[in-house]
Amino acid sequence: MIEQLVTIMLVAIVLGADSFSLAMGMGLKGVTRSYELKFALMVGIFHILMPLIGLNLGIVTGNLLGVWAGRLGAVVLAYIGGDMLWKAYCETRPQVFRFNQGKQQFTSQVKLAEGWINLTVLTTSVSIDALTVGFSLGTLIQTPVFYTVVTIGLVAGAMTLLGFKGGKLFSRVVGSYAQMLGGLVLLLLAAKMAFYPN
Repeated sequence: MIEQLVTIMLVAIVLGADSFSLAMGMGLKGVTRSYELKFALMVGIFHILMPLIGLNLGIVTGNLLGVWAGRLGAVVLAYIGGDMLWKAYCETRPQVFRFNQGKQQFTSQVKLAEGWINLTVLTTSVSIDALTVGFSLGTLIQTPVFYTVVTIGLVAGAMTLLGFKGGKLFSRVVGSYAQMLGGLVLLLLAAKMAFYPN
C-alpha cells in the first residue's frame, strides 16, 4: 500500500511538471493574478477528470487483458516519459538567432486570450498526459481511484501556481529540467511496472 501511495505521489508530481513549466514560461512574461488562479484551478480540475477517465479505461482493460494490461500500461508510461525527455531536451538546446530575431525574443510579450475557450484548450494541452497515465495506473487495479485523482489534481494545481511564482524568479530553463526529471521518473515507473508488476 505504501508503495502505491509513493507511486501516486511521484506520478502526480511528474504530471504537474508540464503545467509547472508552462506556468513558469507565462510567469516570465507576466500574467494577471486572476489569470494565474483561473488557470491553476482549471489545471487542477482537468488533472482530476483526465486520470479518472484513464483509470476507468485502464481498469476495464486490466479486467479484459489480465497480466498483459500492466505491461501495456508500462509501454504507455515509457512512451510518455520518452516524449517528455525529448521535448525537454529540445527546449534546452541552444538556439541561434539573427540579431533582429534575438531582439524579438527578448521583447516579445505573451498575448494570452483570457476567454474560457482558450483557457480550456491550453489546460487540455497540459492535461492530456494525465489521461494516458491514468490508463496505465488503472491497469494496476489496486490503485485507489478517488485518492489518486484528487492527489494528481491538487498537486498539478499547486505546481501550476508555483510555476507562475517561479517564472517571476527563474528562467524558463528550470521548467525544462523539471520536465526532463519527470520523464526519467515515468521511464523508471514503466520499467518497474514491466519487470516487477507486484
